Amino acid sequence: MQLWSLEGAAEIIGDKCIIDRLDTRTHERGHTKTFACWVWVWDVANIPTRRIIWRAKHGAGRVEAMLGHSRPSREVAPPPGVRRHDMLVHVNRVEDWTPPSPRPFGFA
Repeated sequence: MQLWSLEGAAEIIGDKCIIDRLDTRTHERGHTKTFACWVWVWDVANIPTRRIIWRAKHGAGRVEAMLGHSRPSREVAPPPGVRRHDMLVHVNRVEDWTPPSPRPFGFA
């Protein structure tokens, strides 16, 4: 999965936010180390500031089909090469869509 997609943004931001869309600037850049997206969240504190993601090579973790049990002398495959990605999340702008509280009588 490419991280610069809606699914990738959801993995980076987490499950406490709803990813609305990727910003148009992200689509125009192509391959880059940064991206911009719009998210909905009840509390800004639920947006992580840092996230670590581990990525295995495509197809890693697949087991070859075997008939019966494996021989005791069978060698176990080494763990697949895994890459670590340190993500920093920066909140550029916050828009509060909370309805205003009603004003007391007499205030304009």
